[in-house]
Amino acid sequence: MRRISFAILAAINSALLGGCASVAQSFSPVRGPLAETRPVPSYAARGTGVLSGHMTVNLPVDGTCTGPWSLLGKQQQSFDLSADWDLIYGAGYHSAHVLGNKEFVRTTLTCTGGSVVRTELSNETNTRGHTHGVAEDDHGNVFKVSVYN
Repeated sequence: MRRISFAILAAINSALLGGCASVAQSFSPVRGPLAETRPVPSYAARGTGVLSGHMTVNLPVDGTCTGPWSLLGKQQQSFDLSADWDLIYGAGYHSAHVLGNKEFVRTTLTCTGGSVVRTELSNETNTRGHTHGVAEDDHGNVFKVSVYN
């Protein structure tokens, strides 16, 4: 039974993170000071691991921001980005497509500049290419997180 459970979790991870040890991502500001910059920047990010790992992004004010993620662990962190999901993907998106989804990651990235970036990723269809995310930092920036798997 344990082997079957691991195979199922591996399949979920393959869909969420492309089955790779490293997946390219980007953080694109949609609200806040960074979104006012022209042209609007996009910041390269990287997620590593299989069923858990680390996520890293470099932001101009915050420096290098990194933190753990896990499909296996409980998402105990006490923040809610539901309004950001609706801002980026449309009204009601969080309730219809994220809430209750099992392929969900919530993590806090700690930055070398002393701030944090709260991040959520979701893959409602459990298929490659359908991982979406949002993030917000301590400076009022809200980001659309794209995962290239």
